[in-house]
Amino acid sequence: MQQPPSSLVDQVQALTERLAVVEARLSALEARRPAPAGEPAEYDILPTVAVPRVDALRLTTALGRSFIVLGGAFLLRALTDGGAWPPAAGVTLGLVYALSWMMLSDRAAGTGDRVRAIFDGGTALVIGFPLIAEATFRFGLFTAEAAAVVLTAFTAVALVVAHRAGLQTLAWMGTVGGMMTGLTLMVRLGVVAPYSIYFTALGVGTLWLGYLREWKLLRWPTGLLAAGGVLGVTSRALSVPPVDSALSAWAAQGLLVVGYFASVAIRTLVRGRQVIVFEVAQTVLVLLVGVGGAVMVSRSMQAGGGTLGLVLALLGAVAYLVSFRFMPRDARGALNFYFYSSLAIVFALTGVETALGGAARALALTGFAAMLAVAWSRTGRVTLGGHAAVALAAASASGGLMALFESAFAGEFPVAALLWTAGLTLAVAVLVSGSHASEAHPGRLVAADVPALAIGLMAVIGTAAFLTLAVARALEAVSSAAMDPGTLATVRTAVLSMMAVGAALLDRPGRFSAIGRLAYPLLALTGLKLALVDLRASSPATLFVALACYGVALVMVARLRRVAAH
Repeated sequence: MQQPPSSLVDQVQALTERLAVVEARLSALEARRPAPAGEPAEYDILPTVAVPRVDALRLTTALGRSFIVLGGAFLLRALTDGGAWPPAAGVTLGLVYALSWMMLSDRAAGTGDRVRAIFDGGTALVIGFPLIAEATFRFGLFTAEAAAVVLTAFTAVALVVAHRAGLQTLAWMGTVGGMMTGLTLMVRLGVVAPYSIYFTALGVGTLWLGYLREWKLLRWPTGLLAAGGVLGVTSRALSVPPVDSALSAWAAQGLLVVGYFASVAIRTLVRGRQVIVFEVAQTVLVLLVGVGGAVMVSRSMQAGGGTLGLVLALLGAVAYLVSFRFMPRDARGALNFYFYSSLAIVFALTGVETALGGAARALALTGFAAMLAVAWSRTGRVTLGGHAAVALAAASASGGLMALFESAFAGEFPVAALLWTAGLTLAVAVLVSGSHASEAHPGRLVAADVPALAIGLMAVIGTAAFLTLAVARALEAVSSAAMDPGTLATVRTAVLSMMAVGAALLDRPGRFSAIGRLAYPLLALTGLKLALVDLRASSPATLFVALACYGVALVMVARLRRVAAH
């Protein structure tokens, strides 16, 4: 421990050393440098906090420069109004003037002066966008199509400069200004198609700015506006009489679909990124507006359906190839796999529905479902089983099996022309239910059993419908009279009860096991039908038979399930 000073000279010497330490600390604080080494810890200087400062001089200089630039633009306007040169020359000089300041903005950003770059670029936009509208409305120099082209070029320059300079503020100004100018031109001119194409280009451009610069919010409003523009063209093409041609609508819809799908494909397949929320949401919107709109226009014009359907079917085939051959099934690639496989089934079904009609459509959908079922059986991919179930449901709606489903419970039987297509779809459902791929897991049901259960339900109810039809026709032939509603309701209840007992017999591991899990659901549906239909339409005699059949089925299903459990 240090000894206390013993004389006045020692005390003065100690005080001098203390003052030297204080001076060193003050000098270090003023110079923002570390304190001298070797000093005690209690004298360490607290770290300073950097506070962002606004360079008022640079800000006011850039603002004043912008006012001077705007003054030059108004001088050009005055010379044009005064007749110093033709309006075409004045507008051309004004656009060149605006573009020159956009280039100076790019140059300022390259030197690190971001404040000047933002002000120069923003001033160029303030000059350019109104000038395009004025040249169209006041001077009549641009047609609707020419104005859209000029607007596209000017907006593209602004977004390229914003991307090169890394100026998100300038990108927002260019995007919002372009959207407002495009909407103004579209509404006042009453022309939608060229501006729909412009909005699609703007949407795809901002999408790529999000990919390259992580400016994520820009793509949302432009994506909605792009879809809205295409929807406007579609509605005008569907109006009576049509305002826009079908070719214009197809062009706008095709650009929307190709622009967004190609961008997403490049990012996910070429660059190996995972699909994001915006891509999923925009894909749904593009499918509804682009693909759905194209189908509606094709049907209204009664032309182009075959070509459009073939293109969609080919896109579905490509999406299937991509998803099942090149997409990994692990957790990292699962999202991309489900994205592309979902696109595949949507494109394929829409293509078949668009290209074909009547029995040909039902046969094609049934064949497609059979192909998916074979692939499911060979690969064990549950997704293919789900797609097979969806395709069979579409085939049922198109080929008459859905009408037979309804006739199993209530309603009229379909016409005889639909029975053979419905029977073919039912045969495929029964065969798929009997395959190894459709075997239900032992014990509790899991999510992977859903496709097998859906296909099994179609097979059971379809079979019940055909049996009901056969019994009804046989009874009518014997009695030589049409069957009354009460008797028909009883026949339906008896057949459904029998199908529930048959399903309980199949409740064992192996083939048709998924149908075996449907015994109690079938009983529940039969009971609901008994309460809603039989009690209202049946006589006491026929109701006695229906209740007896249902009661026997309840007892037998319970016993058979108990035996299967043991």
